[in-house]
Amino acid sequence: MMKYVLAKSVGEALGALADAQGKGRVISGGTDLTIDMEEGKISADVLIDVTQIPEMKEIRIEGDELVIGASATLTEITHNPLVLRYFLSLTKGTGCIGSLQIRNSATLTGNVVSAQPAADGGMAVAPLNPAYVISRKGAEDKKLNTQEMYAGFGRTAIDPHNEMVKEIRIPLPKENEASSYVRLELRKSLSLPMLNVAAMAGATGGEVDWVRITMGPVGVGPVRARHAEEWLAGKKLSWKNMAEAGNMALLDAKPRSNPLRGSREYREATLPILVRRALEDIATQLGVKYEKEG
Repeated sequence: MMKYVLAKSVGEALGALADAQGKGRVISGGTDLTIDMEEGKISADVLIDVTQIPEMKEIRIEGDELVIGASATLTEITHNPLVLRYFLSLTKGTGCIGSLQIRNSATLTGNVVSAQPAADGGMAVAPLNPAYVISRKGAEDKKLNTQEMYAGFGRTAIDPHNEMVKEIRIPLPKENEASSYVRLELRKSLSLPMLNVAAMAGATGGEVDWVRITMGPVGVGPVRARHAEEWLAGKKLSWKNMAEAGNMALLDAKPRSNPLRGSREYREATLPILVRRALEDIATQLGVKYEKEG
């Protein structure tokens, strides 16, 4: 018979996880976990529910960081005034996942931990430079960045039998910084993205100081467009430069043909457009004027 623990504190949850001796799992939204258990992909004798731990439900500002508790639902994140104020791009990503019923229970943390290469929430948060705070009984909390979190297709670096994500910490944007999120889908609701792109950049006088661009599903997890990022730094946010950055993004993308998401050739032709649109959104937010060409 499975044991169900409704934890009231982080310490209680970690203690129950340790006591399960490798046979326990943390559950919050459970929208992926329960399906995996039904399909026999995951087994557990103990489920530790963390939805009643106050600090893991909070969305707050601490110093110069936005802190999102690991149990905050997608709906709560999408409509939170702090997230709407600082990271509208994140609300776009969390607001298009599944159905309203799914968003009312699923979490951003779960979307990341599932480690699917085109997960909207995981993609939208990736270029924001998040730190995932990982807790384990008897050990100090550790922080992992996006690259460190993804260990392979459908796998993260977290040991699910002994560790859990407590919160996500995102540096607040400065005045000259903005972020964006765009996706391509077959239909507007209940649809996995064929492609999605997220970006964040800082610019002074219309010139790019730095930029982070993530893309999916074109590899393991959110894939950085490193060549495009390096090329665009120091250049004007002109339409021509944004379009060229989109073309250069293909140097880091390896899309595969998929019957649901389109052929490799189609996605290679479309990805540069999405990258350009993400950069255009950032330029617009920063008040940079540019003229479209071609």
